[in-house]
Amino acid sequence: AAQAYVPAGGVRVPASSSWVATGLTVRKGDIVSFDTTGEVQLSENAADRATPAGTNRTARFAPMAAVNAGALIGRIGSNGQPFGIGDQASVPMPGAGMLYLAVNDDERRDNAGEFIVVLNRRR
Repeated sequence: AAQAYVPAGGVRVPASSSWVATGLTVRKGDIVSFDTTGEVQLSENAADRATPAGTNRTARFAPMAAVNAGALIGRIGSNGQPFGIGDQASVPMPGAGMLYLAVNDDERRDNAGEFIVVLNRRR
């Protein structure tokens, strides 16, 4: 399959990869808007699909076990606490540093698809 187009300011977040550095450094309290498109598959089951808000189940060993599996999540810095993004239009940043994004899942090797996320920071 052809790779989806990534617009300026956009980041590709593959469901099969770990945390993706966005290249965006934020300060605590910055408001970052997320325009997220795409769909991910969370297992070899073609029906196990999620939008940026996730699916209607959780993944016990995911970075955020209580948040919908497949949801878009973020963290600040390489060791920051994960926070939910999902399909929210904008999220206040909980800390300062590089913003990383990932798909909330505990087993990524069997995943497919990706989210394309266009970021916009307001201070």
